[in-house]
Amino acid sequence: MLAYWVVNIHTSYQITKNVELFGLVRNLFDQHYYAFGTFFDTGSFAYLNLTDPRTFVPGMPLAAYAGLRAKF
Repeated sequence: MLAYWVVNIHTSYQITKNVELFGLVRNLFDQHYYAFGTFFDTGSFAYLNLTDPRTFVPGMPLAAYAGLRAKF
């Protein structure tokens, strides 16, 4: 197992008392990693010849969000 790190950033700007712009970036440097999942019965899928009961789930890739938030 290799160590990994991710960088997430968030920013916002209050335009008026009721209106705000925001931005969010997840996994800024697009770090590739796996998180451990669950265990399963390898005999359940005999035709696949599985031997390792562990599952590995890939981590979230680079994602960016932007938006406008308003209060009424």
